[in-house]
Amino acid sequence: MSSSNRWLGWITVVLVLHMCEQMLFGLGELETLKRAIGAYDRLFTNVDMATVVLVTIVAGLNFLGYFSVLKGGRARFVTLSVLGLIAVSEVHHLIETAWALHYTAGTVTAVPFVACGIQFLRALMKEQGSNVSVGRPQS
Repeated sequence: MSSSNRWLGWITVVLVLHMCEQMLFGLGELETLKRAIGAYDRLFTNVDMATVVLVTIVAGLNFLGYFSVLKGGRARFVTLSVLGLIAVSEVHHLIETAWALHYTAGTVTAVPFVACGIQFLRALMKEQGSNVSVGRPQS
């Protein structure tokens, strides 16, 4: 098993723990998400249509990601790099806590989330550098 695969596995475990921490101690991000979805819904005259379009986009991006990982090469690298950057972006919990000067929900598990994201990206870069056939069609 490659190093990036192991780190992706740890990111998955920490993601579940992170969501559990937020469900136990506060869903502040949910309000932000609701506002964003509300703004998106207002772009449409029919809220049901907005939901179907959003679900279609999200499902399409998921399947594109799956396909890219299975294809390998540069497509795999780009897709997994995006996932790694999402993990690293959880640093916002640490910034929120520093700003508030007290614990905010998600901070405890944000530390390993960010650390795993950084290690994952490092492993991807190392694998990318050692793979000379990246970007070329595989037979």
